[in-house]
Amino acid sequence: MATSCILCQLNGGCMGCCGYGFPSKKQVFEAIKANNEEFRFLHPQTREELLKFRDRFPKQALRDGVCYNLISKNGQLLCPLHPFMNNGKDLREGHCEINHLCNTAIHFNSWEAEQQKEFLEFIGAKQLDNIDYSLGMDDDRWLVEFYCLKDKNKCGISK
Repeated sequence: MATSCILCQLNGGCMGCCGYGFPSKKQVFEAIKANNEEFRFLHPQTREELLKFRDRFPKQALRDGVCYNLISKNGQLLCPLHPFMNNGKDLREGHCEINHLCNTAIHFNSWEAEQQKEFLEFIGAKQLDNIDYSLGMDDDRWLVEFYCLKDKNKCGISK
């Protein structure tokens, strides 16, 4: 099974897999803001410094449902431990569920190209910010709504 999806980087980045039990958009925003402040204060540059940033809280610990390592840079949600940020080295290993894909991404990866294109257009038309996008990806809201628009008989989906 694929463990990545174009949806993960869409719309300013999705943070749906970077936590769970998100209480509210405002609390998620404030949690990311606090993570940013800690990241700026520690200013990790080397692998060792990034690991120190990662390990400042126990693995699976969350701040208002959000991973302590999730930050925002220029409006893009990202993990400074992700291999995209570290020349292919995955500093999340042993700390995060790096192979997790949300239900929406699993469905999306199984679709033909035309249905994927329709879903991307559906998401684009919503003009969501990255937090609303992420919350809807995480709780299957966008997947259910997309299926309902395509076929009213498919409003209930199987996970």
